[in-house]
Amino acid sequence: MADIEFTNTEYGKNYVRLLHIRRLGGKRHDIRELEVSPSLTLASKKDYLLGDNSDIIATDTQKNTVYALAKTKGVTTPERFGLDLCAHFLSSFSHVTKAKVSVTMAPWRRINVDGKDHAHAFIMTQDAVRFCHVEQARNGTPVVH
Repeated sequence: MADIEFTNTEYGKNYVRLLHIRRLGGKRHDIRELEVSPSLTLASKKDYLLGDNSDIIATDTQKNTVYALAKTKGVTTPERFGLDLCAHFLSSFSHVTKAKVSVTMAPWRRINVDGKDHAHAFIMTQDAVRFCHVEQARNGTPVVH
């Protein structure tokens, strides 16, 4: 097995859909729809060489982490959420050597009723879609693209 070279061993969960609702007091709400794709690189290659996947962080765990972090930390911007996810995976799992997260945020606008913006009714609009790609290696500086 000495002649095996691993060029890319990252894996992850693609297209985790998230609708984050912020209640701004009273009846007024703000919503953000995100599509998040985390991917991880592990220090160990035993899953490839020995079929031992005990170090693997399941893709459903990655998906549930997206939901849990949105609930506990909130979602302000795609960049901040991507940074939060990278930091979480690197600090929670010592065998993760690199975390990457792609985040796309679709805009929603308030529905206009009788000339006024409704407090908590929205319609999706494709005016502009924000996206970013965040990478961080263990002990490295995060990079936002």
